[in-house]
Amino acid sequence: MSKPIRFQYGGHATFPVRYGWLPKGVGRLVRDGTFVANTETADELGLGSKMVDSLGYWLDVTGLGDQRENARGPMPPSELALSIQRNDPFFEYPGTWWFLHLAMARREGTVWSWFFNDYHDRIFDRIACTDAFLQHTRSHAIRPATPAAAQREIACLISSYAARAGVDVVDPDDVGACPLRELGLVVRHDAVNRFERTRNPHAVPMEAFLASACLLAADMEKSALTLRDLSSARGGPGRVLCMGLDAIEEMVGEIGRKRWVDGIGVETSAGERQLVLAPRAPASWLGELYERIEKSKAKAA
Repeated sequence: MSKPIRFQYGGHATFPVRYGWLPKGVGRLVRDGTFVANTETADELGLGSKMVDSLGYWLDVTGLGDQRENARGPMPPSELALSIQRNDPFFEYPGTWWFLHLAMARREGTVWSWFFNDYHDRIFDRIACTDAFLQHTRSHAIRPATPAAAQREIACLISSYAARAGVDVVDPDDVGACPLRELGLVVRHDAVNRFERTRNPHAVPMEAFLASACLLAADMEKSALTLRDLSSARGGPGRVLCMGLDAIEEMVGEIGRKRWVDGIGVETSAGERQLVLAPRAPASWLGELYERIEKSKAKAA
């Protein structure tokens, strides 16, 4: 990241993505072949003008809409959106949200990518996190954030992900609730006004891990990744999925027991385990996740 990049600020209009927003947005994307954040769309979806702008941002940053030339231009559905619409149109499966998180955390020039890849404090407060983001943009952005913009970005990030430990993480009836809290990636400690990133998130689907690993392998131009690559490389599952080395070792061991198909497996080279990977897009892995869910449901029935 030595070359300055263009950062995106404020597209969310300070709204975390809410329950029901993305099903509405993807439904329109697939039905019309595009999504335009205008008055007509707002009226049809029952959203205010700022909320429909925010929905357009969320469709973009989660990879549900193919990237467009400008922020208000037409947005066609991505392969990810088409797969979700076929298999989970109401966004009910946690695995769906893991894939959306993966797209967000790898989207360069956003607070999401910065937080999960470049911010290293595991325990932090709101002020320290805001200051760190502000300094990062001053060093790496073509257009650095203002202090007010940095505050808004961090406020939206915390509202999106932070959940209290040991209690129900989210109430879907809460109009401000965000489904990303259900991933359990950031814990909110109200008593001390601190936040903590987990290093062993619960229920990471193997398919989301493999999608993250395949993207990292493409970044690094490798066909096999060491545990160190997986745990520490920028853009990999260690950072993006908040998985510590123990969690990654456990996942790789499970992959080694279950897979040697489609070019995916585990081998040992020079005394070190490596995850062997074949190129594969996230939408393909998401489709495999849905196939596994359907098989599990059929078996249970």
